[in-house]
This record gives sequence, C-alpha cells and structure tokens, in this order.
Amino acid sequence: MKTISALLLVCVLLLTSAASTDAREWRSWCGADASRPLGWHFYCDRDEPEEEAPRTGQTPPESAQKRIQTMRKALEDVRAKAIIEPTPGNVTAYLRLQQRVLQSAAAFSDAFRRAVWANPDLDYTLRRPVGALAKRLWTEERRAERDAALARLGERYGLIYLGSDKCPACRVFGPLLRAFALRHGLEVLAVSTTGGSLEGWPEAVADRGRAARLGIRASVLPALILYDAKTKRAVPVSYGVVAEDQIADRIFALTAREVGSDY
Repeated sequence: MKTISALLLVCVLLLTSAASTDAREWRSWCGADASRPLGWHFYCDRDEPEEEAPRTGQTPPESAQKRIQTMRKALEDVRAKAIIEPTPGNVTAYLRLQQRVLQSAAAFSDAFRRAVWANPDLDYTLRRPVGALAKRLWTEERRAERDAALARLGERYGLIYLGSDKCPACRVFGPLLRAFALRHGLEVLAVSTTGGSLEGWPEAVADRGRAARLGIRASVLPALILYDAKTKRAVPVSYGVVAEDQIADRIFALTAREVGSDY
C-alpha cells in the first residue's frame, strides 16, 4: 500500500510539473524533427480558451445612420402599401409618416441656418453674396480689384490673339478684343494663322509656326492666349467668341487667384 501511495504521489507531481512547463518547451515536440515522428494522431495545436465578451447588460445604441435607414425603409414600405392598397387608412398612415419625416428635415434645415449665422467662417455667402445690396457691393469691389490686376498684367504676362481671315467669328471677336485691349492698356500680339489680314488688327503677323512652338492649339479660332514670361508657359484664356467681361474675369482668375479660392 505504501508503494502504491508513493507512485500516486509521484504521478501527481509529474502532472503538476508538466502543466507549468513553458509553452515553448511544449511546442518543441511539434518541431520538424524527422528522427522522432509523432504520428497522425498527435495534435500539435493547443485549443486556447475563448475570451467571453464583456457583459454590460445593455444593448448598444443604434447609430444615427441606421436610424435614418430605418426611417427611410419604413416610409418606403408604408408608401408602397398605400399604392398597392389605396384605402383611406393606408393613405393616411403614409401621409402622417411623411409629415414626420418632413418635420425632421425642416428642423435640420432651421438648425443648419442658425449654425451658419452664428459662425461666419461657415457662411459661404460672405464670400459670394446672394442678397441684392451685398452682391452689388461685392461686384463693385471685385471689379476694382480686377481692373487693378489688368493694369499690372504687362509686368509679367502678354496676350496672343490667334485669328484667321477665313474665320467668321474672328470678324466679330477681333474688334471686340481691340476695344478691350485699349480700355485696359494691354499689349496684344495678333497672329494670323493663314497669313491674311485680321479684322481690327492691321498689324497682325503671319503664324509661321509660332503657335506650334508655344504649344498652342490653333484648331479652334479665335483663340486668346495668356503668355507667362516668368514660367515661359502659354495658358489659354478663351476659344471662340466671348464677351469683354468674360475675358477680364478669366484673365483675373488665371493671374490673380489661386485655384479653388473663388469657390
């Protein structure tokens, strides 16, 4: 009996020792050692206990996006039912639900405008006024700023006008551009793609490859090009006939405004 008790005690100690063995020592039996094959019945992967999710006792709140989707789905279902079965009760149910949705949208719209009023940095109409008085003041200020930029244009930029004596639109645009250039004191190089005379520009010179060397497309005429003497780049201003105000606005945007600043 004493021998059996001693053997049981040894087994318990061995089991306890094996349980506390480091995981790396246990996994060493699963190494790729051909001298001691383990057989197909030897499992090398240990089942790790799954962690239980924390129990809060509360259902997580539904997201705002989910609530919107639920509301939209409910409205579509009630509307579909009212269309398929247009009873007074079904139509009334649809109208009442639609009224609730519209009321929510109206509340948002009202809160939106109040937030804009309270935060000038969020009010786009301060950059682009829509009211009659504010818009008139903005237009006057903008025109003065634009005219000042056009007066300084020759310090860095030059204008190239491409036309043709065979282009009906050039007969209209040529004199218009002449008046615009005189009004703002701008120098313009008029170039005839065919070598013929241009309406309003008796001093026009023949193309002779000038446009191609500058990378200018002469496929659409008339063409007005802005040449940047600093970067040596030709920037199209307009193709076809455009009004004087449009020419001024485009030149101002291309030379005095960063991309995206007007929006």
